[in-house]
Amino acid sequence: MNIGVVGTFIRDRILPWRRPETASIGGLFFTTSYLAKFAEPGTTILPVACLGEDFADEVRTALAVYPNVDLSATTILPRPNTQVTLTYSGPVDREEVTTTPMPPLQASALEPLLDADAVVVNLITGYDVELDALQAFRKRARGLLYLDFHSRALAIDRNGKRFHRQPGDWQEWVRQADVLQLNEMEAATLSGLAPEDRKGFEVFAQRILDLGPSVCHITLGEHGSLWCRRSQGQVEVHKIAQTAVDEVVDTTGCGDAFEAAYIASVLAGATEVDATRFAHKAAAFNCSFAGSTGIFTESGKIRAHAH
Repeated sequence: MNIGVVGTFIRDRILPWRRPETASIGGLFFTTSYLAKFAEPGTTILPVACLGEDFADEVRTALAVYPNVDLSATTILPRPNTQVTLTYSGPVDREEVTTTPMPPLQASALEPLLDADAVVVNLITGYDVELDALQAFRKRARGLLYLDFHSRALAIDRNGKRFHRQPGDWQEWVRQADVLQLNEMEAATLSGLAPEDRKGFEVFAQRILDLGPSVCHITLGEHGSLWCRRSQGQVEVHKIAQTAVDEVVDTTGCGDAFEAAYIASVLAGATEVDATRFAHKAAAFNCSFAGSTGIFTESGKIRAHAH
């Protein structure tokens, strides 16, 4: 089995709420690492991304601990890698400042993923891949396409600060997905609803399904998530509770852990509801350490969650 991962590896500088500053590898590193740990034995994880030459060795060294990760489809560019500074003003609320995004992937870069069993497109910067490239890929690809809308709902001002905005082409992006993931702020940005309007989100999720996806996840932080599916002409909406967290250290990467756990579980034969529950366990686990550092140091706990 092969799982493709599309997005951007980020040099993260994290200033957590009331905790020391942390530097770690972020962005696509979370999704890739969690898939490497959660996927069934014999599964290859194939990231497709552009890497700055100043960051390539660090990423390669970090991922070398996973024998099932194949970096042959990454492209090294003679430029600095994208760096993001995340400054938290509370356990969850944060300000994000980014340097120039890596250039978007073209259709040719996605060719190695045409035969993958599933492809996770995680829009880490929002500019990771061209829409027409994804559309062309979608027509030819045989596997499940999971789209994490993520930073496509964020614009960048002249100082690199990210802010929420509704992109005019958002529906075209959504049409490419079999499974769509939004967090509550992204769902609010696309729908025009207030972030706390849970009832409105249920209606909006059904609208999402009318655009093409068969499943829509709207993650709601400590309030769990809405899982919406269309099956045989009927729409199901489930509220899935979040796994309890003893202490939230850092929420960076929680959505990435969620998607990796869900995809790995579904491909292993789990029901979608059980896969979503496992995804919440993974997201809760990810809150227990700063940045991506605990993916290594707490690997025993990750393996325990996988069972």
